[in-house]
Amino acid sequence: MKAIHGIYLLALSFGAQVQAAYAGCPSSRQDTIPGNEVKLDEVVVVSHPKGSLLPVSGLTKTEIISRTGLTKMACCNLSESFENSASITVGFTDAVSGAKQIQLLGLSGVYSQILAENVPALRGLASTFGWNYVPSYWLESIQISKGTSSVINGYESVTGQINLEFIKPNYTEPLHINFYADDDKHLEGNLTSALRLSDKLWTGLLLSGTSGTEVHDENRDNFLDMPKMTYINMYNRWFYLDEEKGVQSRTGIKFLYENRIAGQDSLCHKKHGIPYRGIELFETIINNRNVTVENKTGFTVGDKEGQSVGIINSFSHHEQDLRFGRKNFDGAQNSYYAGLLFTSHIRTTAHRYTVGASFVYDNYRTRYIDNLEYNQTPLTHINRTEAVPGVFGEYTYTHPAGLTIALGLRTDHNSRFGWLVTPRGNLKYDVNRYLTLRVSAGRGFRSPNAISENIGLMASSRKFDLADINGLDIEKTWNFGGNIALNIPVWNEQTAILSVDYFRTVFQNRFVADTERDRNAVFFYNSGGGRSFADAWQADFSTSLFRGFDVYAAFRYNYNRITYTDGNQQYETEQALVSKYRGLANLSYATRLRRWVFNVTAQINGPARLPGLNGYHSEKIYSPVFPVYFAQATKNHKYFDIYLGVENILGYTQKDPVQKWETPFGRDFDASMIWGPLWGRRIYAGVRIRIGELK
Repeated sequence: MKAIHGIYLLALSFGAQVQAAYAGCPSSRQDTIPGNEVKLDEVVVVSHPKGSLLPVSGLTKTEIISRTGLTKMACCNLSESFENSASITVGFTDAVSGAKQIQLLGLSGVYSQILAENVPALRGLASTFGWNYVPSYWLESIQISKGTSSVINGYESVTGQINLEFIKPNYTEPLHINFYADDDKHLEGNLTSALRLSDKLWTGLLLSGTSGTEVHDENRDNFLDMPKMTYINMYNRWFYLDEEKGVQSRTGIKFLYENRIAGQDSLCHKKHGIPYRGIELFETIINNRNVTVENKTGFTVGDKEGQSVGIINSFSHHEQDLRFGRKNFDGAQNSYYAGLLFTSHIRTTAHRYTVGASFVYDNYRTRYIDNLEYNQTPLTHINRTEAVPGVFGEYTYTHPAGLTIALGLRTDHNSRFGWLVTPRGNLKYDVNRYLTLRVSAGRGFRSPNAISENIGLMASSRKFDLADINGLDIEKTWNFGGNIALNIPVWNEQTAILSVDYFRTVFQNRFVADTERDRNAVFFYNSGGGRSFADAWQADFSTSLFRGFDVYAAFRYNYNRITYTDGNQQYETEQALVSKYRGLANLSYATRLRRWVFNVTAQINGPARLPGLNGYHSEKIYSPVFPVYFAQATKNHKYFDIYLGVENILGYTQKDPVQKWETPFGRDFDASMIWGPLWGRRIYAGVRIRIGELK
């Protein structure tokens, strides 16, 4: 071990166990190199982790947002964690509720399967507001996989998977606290804690809370720019590990309560000197409650290397109550997921396979009513129960020459839609140490939740046509694509990664929420006969120009088509509210020992076609091209970090996001046509405190 300028350089011997940490980042785990054990005194190894990783070794095209990347911005919740990702676009569902949605490969986030440590999550009623329910401070990393993925997790992945890795109680500090505040008086606190109860048992408690009760109406349209919110989230984790017996088990219990008040507010009227007594206000009240219990248990069996059995159980109960003016939607969802997996290999580990069975149960009990005098939609029950047993198998062949092939097939029986067969395949070929090729193709299915997935449309006076809503068919899709990745040597042993990919999603039976047939209505139906597809091209480039200075740049282009149906007539057009392109650049610089870290991000967002207001043949109108800039500076210490940042530096916002705000109960009121930012410049500051050391 050699000291240079106070930094110890360590040559690892076989058998050494090393615990690595750097200023501003907790120690993560112990890595062991097989051999004779060597005991070392405490050694601190300074590393330079990147925020966004494009690993060349993975079978699928995957982008990893690391713990470092999650601290480049305020990133209070999952939706804000994607601002540094070119793969995912984040936007608002409407100008009232504050709910955010994402797009992957040019399609809504409901077509991306969300996994919490490889267990399906954020489904159904939680799909709209769920992006706010995962605090980024609870996460170790996010993996974004494009295209068809493994059949092991079900058939619902259409455009890709987003897997969330949470902080593990056996690999974290005993206490980690984060406080956040911004100039809009929005306050947030997060806490993660861990306790080792014995040599084999750990527990952790994750808490998050938000309070924002200030009234903001910068554009003076008498609607709150952001909802007043109270939010409490708790996650208790238990981890059991018996290395001698080869058994490990993870158990979690989650509890969530959220209450939002938005729309028109008497204090807002009073602030602007507008009479409000005796006047009906367009009030929006949103309440969500969720309880989730989950367990994952795995154990080794037999003498084969890597042969194991995994058992997964997860139950979730979600309740939702929404009121947008005179429209109400409420309901409850009970969901259960069970999985049994057996993993082994044939003769050698070059021939690996996983087989298993799964069972998914979803029960929805929801109601909708619209009391607007010109709509008068009576109380309508929208109920659905699905029971889906299934079996699957996946074979992976790895050739020493750099070829990897994974072929998977699953068969499920849906109690509503019958037999569903899902084939998927992935291929990766390392041509040489610099060039990697990937291709993928596969099938996907999805049961639509018409209203809960289109909550933003409730922030309008449109009449919901519910004639076919209880008879909607399952969506059927194919996705195929490919990726070329170049690992380019540059200088001083540095490398640059250039990745180019293309994916196409084709619908055979698409669910459509049609807002263009009639400007005063929404029609829900399946469009099975016409063309509907989404093409997505993307190029990513990342490198380190010199030690401590990282550059990441990306550009994405989308081309989406959708077919509307009106009786026997069909009309194909460009899909509305999908940005044609998006560019992103991130510069990150860290001083020696990462005492200071500086991040700057720039986005350029291309035009999106706005929904036609005069029928399918309306004149095509596009949103403007607009930039968004972010910056943050962080001062790191061994036990705490202090950060200061600015979001949307130029304060760019969509003009008049609430149409006809003067008459919120009139026929042309609409706050659902959102294509740009709703919140202006936001200055924030926070502190992250670490107490104790990893045991």
